[in-house]
Amino acid sequence: MKVIHLNRAKKQTLAGNKKCQLVEQLYAEYGSALRRFIRVRSRLNEGDCDDVMQEVYERLLKLEGLQQKLAGRMDTVRNYLFQIASHILIDRDRRAKVRCKDNHISDHDTAIFSSIFSPERALQNRKQLRQIEMALAEIKTSHKQAFMLNRIEGMSYREISDSLGVSVSTVEKYISAALVVIRSKVSPE
Repeated sequence: MKVIHLNRAKKQTLAGNKKCQLVEQLYAEYGSALRRFIRVRSRLNEGDCDDVMQEVYERLLKLEGLQQKLAGRMDTVRNYLFQIASHILIDRDRRAKVRCKDNHISDHDTAIFSSIFSPERALQNRKQLRQIEMALAEIKTSHKQAFMLNRIEGMSYREISDSLGVSVSTVEKYISAALVVIRSKVSPE
């Protein structure tokens, strides 16, 4: 019984050696082309490119019946290697996206967000909005209309002048007058 076990081990070792020799042959023949393919396709640095190449050859070594799959199909071996590399690159991208989603917000980012979205800031914004509304109530209708069309609707001075039937210069004066009143009524932060 032990004799059979040793024979199987020897056979597996010999098969493993043949597989290693085949992978070494593939590396010697297609290694530089595969490296170029990976570099162009992914724009990885040299170290990451080496990692992908190593993973390609590891997958080849783990593949059962490699010799039979590649026998008589040496014209497609190059394509097969490139396909394996493509799948590895896709897997790496997926893992990177998952890692990116799992990243935590840094303390610096938290400080920025908390200052932007703080209750104090919200209260201050509401106060300024009320001041602007009160200032707009005091502005002449034509000035207010020109200001709202420009600042809220995003219309150009030319479009406003056409809409109101006045010159561009008049629109500029209306908006300028509205801004003077608003600035005088709204306290800065």
